[in-house]
Amino acid sequence: MYKYILLIFSLMLIACGGGSSGSSPVTPTNLSSVQSSSQASQSISSQSISSQSVSSQSVSSQSVSSLSTSSQSTSSQLLQQALVPWPSDVSEQNGVAEMGIQATLEFDASTPTSTQALTTLLNALGISAIENAPYKIQLLLVNQPELGAEGYRLAIAENIQISAQTDVGLFYGVQTLKQLFPVNAKTIYQLPKITITDIPQYAWRGSMVDVARHFFSIDYVKKHVERMAAFKLNKLHLHLSDDQGWRMEIKQYPKLTSVGGSTQAGGGPSGFYTQEELKDLVAFAAQHNIDVIPELDMPGHVQAAIASYNELACDNVTNLSVYIGLDVGFSSLCLTKPDVIYPFVKNVLTEVAQVFPSQYIHLGGDEIKHNLYPEFIDKAQQIIKDLNRTMIAWEEASAGKNLEQGTLLQLWNDNYNIQSALDRNIHLILSPCSYFYLDHGNYNGQPETYTWCRKQGVPMERVYSFNPQKYSLVTGIEAPVWSEVITSEAALDNRIWPRLAAVAEIAWTPHAARDYQQFKLRLKELKPYFDKEGIQYYRDPQLGWQ
Repeated sequence: MYKYILLIFSLMLIACGGGSSGSSPVTPTNLSSVQSSSQASQSISSQSISSQSVSSQSVSSQSVSSLSTSSQSTSSQLLQQALVPWPSDVSEQNGVAEMGIQATLEFDASTPTSTQALTTLLNALGISAIENAPYKIQLLLVNQPELGAEGYRLAIAENIQISAQTDVGLFYGVQTLKQLFPVNAKTIYQLPKITITDIPQYAWRGSMVDVARHFFSIDYVKKHVERMAAFKLNKLHLHLSDDQGWRMEIKQYPKLTSVGGSTQAGGGPSGFYTQEELKDLVAFAAQHNIDVIPELDMPGHVQAAIASYNELACDNVTNLSVYIGLDVGFSSLCLTKPDVIYPFVKNVLTEVAQVFPSQYIHLGGDEIKHNLYPEFIDKAQQIIKDLNRTMIAWEEASAGKNLEQGTLLQLWNDNYNIQSALDRNIHLILSPCSYFYLDHGNYNGQPETYTWCRKQGVPMERVYSFNPQKYSLVTGIEAPVWSEVITSEAALDNRIWPRLAAVAEIAWTPHAARDYQQFKLRLKELKPYFDKEGIQYYRDPQLGWQ
């Protein structure tokens, strides 16, 4: 039996005459009255949801018709205004729900993330609290295995019901509901009468941000987390070290940040994150169902580390300063000094594991050629395993001789032969550079963008055209953005958005349900969201954005 806490929001329909203008806004502290378990289950079971779908018949069987039907818009017209990523299944009913600004919210005590998300949404919409409102918004935990860990059902008719097996699924249902509302508060809201059943295609839906080449503040990264969550992305991969900078405090090696974090690509002062700042970020991301994956790139891309601790380099290396240029593939931990480098790797990754609770630690492992490289991968993997974590590495780590089941390889080179890993049942995160490297231009010739992977840039249509089904053993999709030539938050926004929304749809929506022309129409109508969030997005002319 569920024990429902009753948080009363007033979302009264127009037909019921509205509500008092003096009602207080919804806040987390409004969690005041508690229904008994029997009362809660009785009220909710009268609006039960089929294990296969919420039919229009079951929705229309409510005893009180609390929403009026408008002839001004059709359900289909309203649906075209939003919904990115597109859901797995959408069933439209006749009529449009017209709502005022009062309602009652019912939710399970064990669903804090989705409840907070809904609270935040209703506050932003000017929806206020009133007891015993005739209209309900329900967050329901249900036993429906077909929904999985992240799936949900959203039914809008006489009431709004979001049902899922988990708080995570309910959270994603709230994100869909959010897109169906306008971004600015009104006194009347029109919603399509629909039933959505939605399950993600991939469990890994990621964004990688390079904070090593250029440093970006914790506040900016938190904003990025909020934006990711709105599009149902769930993995934030932070590239925390490279030749140009080391950005995570390691207490056993303070010079990694005092020296290695002192500058950035192009020169000039820079910064780093303290462990407390990163713990705070991890907690914030968890409130948005986002797992933060740390990457400390080794054994290559380590000029900042060897500039800080020269003994990590081979004795014949003469360049021991922090690098501010744009080249890659020239630095390495000295693989012929195992007594020096492996204690360093173990000590660093031990502190990483203490800060980041994620199951995964990303080792990097790219762009290095050395006969001892496979041995390094295997030894580093064992260090990570001993920390009760699972290794992720870039595709080159397929050279490891003893890759463990569960290890993930991130594919970035479109033409890389990953078959040796697939033969060992090693699964992939897909990040092919000619589709997903968002440091490449939004259009051919965009200034301050890379062209090395695809000279024409990576326009949104190119991003959206990617078909992950041609690969096997796919865990998910991730779009990296490298920051060598990205020098400001505005420029980073411009490279990420709106293309990351296309990545989100590829990762969430079944390939057969995707259509680029329809996607453009839906994304175009989300411009008010981008504007309200203050995102410095690329005004893509394909969307009619100026």
